[in-house]
Amino acid sequence: MNYLVPLPVLLPLFGAGAALMLSRRPRAQRAVTFAVLSAVVAVAAVLLFRVDQYGPQVAWLGAWTPPLGISLVADRLSALMLLVSAVVTLLVLAYSIGQGMTGDEREAPVSIYHPTFLVLVAGVSNAFLAGDLFNLFVSSRCCCSPATSC
Repeated sequence: MNYLVPLPVLLPLFGAGAALMLSRRPRAQRAVTFAVLSAVVAVAAVLLFRVDQYGPQVAWLGAWTPPLGISLVADRLSALMLLVSAVVTLLVLAYSIGQGMTGDEREAPVSIYHPTFLVLVAGVSNAFLAGDLFNLFVSSRCCCSPATSC
């Protein structure tokens, strides 16, 4: 069941691509974003259960050997933080949709709120699951642009 470990990072990235392709359809963007974040919450809950029952879960990406490969590790703390962050981001999305703060007006030429939000969720999830400091640094730099202060 180590295939569950990269899903909290991959699902938001694929969802961001789908939301970007649906940039002219705000309702479809909201539906995709809400579905992806709900799936991330479900995966994080299952991952927390698996970690509690069977110990830390490790996924080596790209099948590289341990000194060179990128590892994603889920232990009790990272799985719990992943679940908390997924629930909070889902609630923030629901609040922003309810308040009309997502930029889904007809006047907006391209809505980038939902893809950007999902990329942020992927970066936060990757930061919690990073197996070493280098991957933590890379994931923190990927989800923040040089113009923003991280």
